[in-house]
Amino acid sequence: MLTNNKQKINILVPVVACLFMITEKILQIATVVPIHAQMPTRFFIYYGLKAVTLVGINLIPLYFGYHAQKFSQQPLKHLAKYWLIYAISALLSTSFFFVLKGQLSLRDLWVVLFPISQNYFGFSVACVLLYLALPYLERQLTNLSMSSLKLSIFLATIIFSGLPTLFGKDVWRFQDGYSVVWLVYLVGLGFFLKKREEQQPIAFRWGHLLISLFLITGVIVLMTHISLMLRGDTSTANRFSVPYSLLAVYYSVSLFLCLEKLQKIIPVQWQKTTLATYLINTQIVINWPVIIYQVQSFYKKDFPDSGMKWLLNSLLFVAIYQVAVISLTVLSLFLQKIGTYQKLENKLSIQDYGQLKQLLLEFPNWLKKKKRLFLLIGFFYGMTILQMYLVSDHYINITVSRSVNAYLYIFFARQGAIVLNVIILMAFFYLLFLISNRFWYAFTFTLVVDIVLTISNVLKISMREEPILPADLTLIAGMNEVFNMISPVVLIGGSLFLVVLAISSWLIQKKMAKLYALKLNRKKRVIRILCLCLFFSGAFWVNHKNTLPYHVFNVFKINRYFYNQKLGAQINGPLVQFINNIDTKVMDEPEGYSQQAIEEIMKKYDKEANRINQTRVAWPSNQTIIFNLSESFSDPKRIPNLKVREDPMPYIRQLEKETTSGVMLSTGYGGGTANIEWETLTGLDLSSLSPTLPTPYTQLVKKQQLTPNVTDLFDEKIAIHPYVATLYNRKNVFKKFGFDRFLYDKGPDELNYQERLGTSPYISDESAYRDTLKVIKENQSSSQFIQLSTMQNHMPYDGYYDGPSFNFEGTAVLDGRKEEMETYMQGLFYTDQAVKEFIAELDRIEKPITLVWYGDHLPSLYTGNPMSKYGLVQHQTDYFIYSNAYSRRISEKLDKQIVSPHNFPALALAQANLKVTPYYALLTKISENLPATTTNPMSSVSNSYNGLKVFVTDKDQFIQEEELTAKQQKLFNEYQLIQYDLTAGNEYAAKWASQGIS
Repeated sequence: MLTNNKQKINILVPVVACLFMITEKILQIATVVPIHAQMPTRFFIYYGLKAVTLVGINLIPLYFGYHAQKFSQQPLKHLAKYWLIYAISALLSTSFFFVLKGQLSLRDLWVVLFPISQNYFGFSVACVLLYLALPYLERQLTNLSMSSLKLSIFLATIIFSGLPTLFGKDVWRFQDGYSVVWLVYLVGLGFFLKKREEQQPIAFRWGHLLISLFLITGVIVLMTHISLMLRGDTSTANRFSVPYSLLAVYYSVSLFLCLEKLQKIIPVQWQKTTLATYLINTQIVINWPVIIYQVQSFYKKDFPDSGMKWLLNSLLFVAIYQVAVISLTVLSLFLQKIGTYQKLENKLSIQDYGQLKQLLLEFPNWLKKKKRLFLLIGFFYGMTILQMYLVSDHYINITVSRSVNAYLYIFFARQGAIVLNVIILMAFFYLLFLISNRFWYAFTFTLVVDIVLTISNVLKISMREEPILPADLTLIAGMNEVFNMISPVVLIGGSLFLVVLAISSWLIQKKMAKLYALKLNRKKRVIRILCLCLFFSGAFWVNHKNTLPYHVFNVFKINRYFYNQKLGAQINGPLVQFINNIDTKVMDEPEGYSQQAIEEIMKKYDKEANRINQTRVAWPSNQTIIFNLSESFSDPKRIPNLKVREDPMPYIRQLEKETTSGVMLSTGYGGGTANIEWETLTGLDLSSLSPTLPTPYTQLVKKQQLTPNVTDLFDEKIAIHPYVATLYNRKNVFKKFGFDRFLYDKGPDELNYQERLGTSPYISDESAYRDTLKVIKENQSSSQFIQLSTMQNHMPYDGYYDGPSFNFEGTAVLDGRKEEMETYMQGLFYTDQAVKEFIAELDRIEKPITLVWYGDHLPSLYTGNPMSKYGLVQHQTDYFIYSNAYSRRISEKLDKQIVSPHNFPALALAQANLKVTPYYALLTKISENLPATTTNPMSSVSNSYNGLKVFVTDKDQFIQEEELTAKQQKLFNEYQLIQYDLTAGNEYAAKWASQGIS
């Protein structure tokens, strides 16, 4: 930070300061704070190390003050250089974690450009302000006589350090030593020490250091005993372990003077730029939020049985951080030698305050020159916000349990999405402008498209709770029917508006053609047109994982809300949500797909159905089958690194030993309920679909002419969902699936039982089962299918219950989520009791009933277990198939340890020993002869991305399709051909698959 950056400077003090800051940060984020009552020795070591290292932030301003003359020359000139060092290093850090974790956000890039805008670098920002003020401070301090300086420092020490020490509080709001006022005091103290040494060398430095070390560590032991004696705890043990206490100041000065003395013995020096780069990179490494999150969440360990391992682990972290700082510094110094970097540095450099003033004076003129551009951006920005407001209700449910004010949430929390919408609109406008070279024509056409999109979304959402999607473009061919649904007044008004807009555009363009004409030659226009075409082609890749468009959408925090398209339009904007749905290929076409191939398969399984039905019984006229999806239910005892003391599901565990049971492979984790539901109802495999089609309910069903599903086999079909029906477009899906009634919260067919347990917002499982029993008892004469989803254990888990507590230990659940886990297990216990009562009631009913019961996915509570290692077990839920007492004489217990959701229709019919149609004969062969399938549990993202298909054996081993036997491969290919035909093909087999039992 000198005029001559090649001049070398002593570096011992700042290097030790950085080492101390790293160590203190490690103690703060990477180690579990020891409790005195459990580990007294470790408690004193921890807080002793913390007291010794917390003065790292004091050493830097002392160093500035001591060497003030070297740092006070033209600080503004070097500010751009140091900002560029920060920006490059921060960008390198961000890129590293992007490559490592595949995560990047707009905020990360914002912090790279504007670090002062966030509260991540409090100490660094204070140091920058101090550096800019250093010339003024140095002049003022130099003008003071030695006696005046001595008196000023004495009084400042009493006020700024003595009073906080006396009262044991942060009287002046120094914020752990990050305050500019505190740093100014330390600069003055450093300046005084330099002047004092120039007059007379300070004696007994090492003695002072030993005494100060003894005091700052010894007072911890003393205050701990006093606190235990007076309070019964250690709450005031660290009363003096703050950077601004008198003991810390004494220790800081003693250490600083010893290091300056040692520097003369060990004359290690760096160039100013090297030191600045090292200091900046230290602050980045210890304060970068991604690093802090990763370390706190996944690498923090307590080592309860070994203090030595705890200490060595802490030292290892310090070493790793130091290596990271050095590596980043070396890389940054290398980049600084590149010509492009140096040109950028020169361009950003401001020589003095006079030049800064001139730039500020020229800024309004620059804005004036660009006003048309900014007005256009502002117009589309306002249009985008208005568009998002118009498709939103006053309050929107951004999660199943959190409702927020739409206007405040969209404006303050969705700026990334708003900006992306504006960028797309501006790019579309600019493309038209480049093609036509007519500003007002391009603007008017873009405006009309945006207005039509807005009105269409408002109308469709009001009628169908769904925004405009790419599939709706097929309605263009039938616009006459669409116009017939719109009031003639609206049509006439809209037409007049378009005419007025067109005439206005023509007149303005004619009058201002020269003012708005492009001044580009043909070559440049063609290049820019091609670039924009390439930009818009990204719409076909936004859902392809690890592509540039995919990551761009992630940067702008675009939520892939395929399961709730309305919410997606509200918080992403209708335009972006429309683009979100462009990249949705249904399924890859299997080799050999043709009408002839499908017809051959149908004939084959017509015969197979006859063969199977020879050993099956005819359907009783009043047969009932229930598919019960139990929200988030899974056995916590299966989770690695988790020890559960009390069993939260004793009844279900015993029942699983007595009936068909095992584990189901879920494609979701913490979500994806409707995808499991789709598989169980259709018998189709989600893992066979394209990665870009993770939510069939909203992306696929509406495109199908026919939707074969298990309800086709029954006379009466009823869905019971004790929650709202807006998610996953269930109302429209169940209607298309052929359900006669859909019972949901606040629906037209009202639920009869809506009790909640404790303070839970969800209807209890017991209430859902009572509604189900009512429906069963109402039908005694015809076959009946019931799709039941019990919602009691849906996230979040906010301490709803007062009932029995369930204790656990282990690293699978992070400390901050232990209360949630306890609540979750309480919910499992209540579900267990409700299932027990439900089963007892089913056994009393005099008609055949088969219950398929399963958990849909695990809760997202096990963040301590990396999915890359424990992905499979964390995608396994419990299932059982139960036949009531009345049907037990004809039912069969099956042996199926691991199943896929799409196996349930065939397994239910097999357990009930019922005849099958040809389509379910195919599904029966699949369930009997193929391993269970699922999306890769290590790479799938619920409702956002399907991983590749994997087969899982009964021994929990992954195998690929190539490892199947030739017979299995042929069977699997037949299943793939039928699934492709039903979902993405010509639906040759749709009627065949939809036929009922004759």
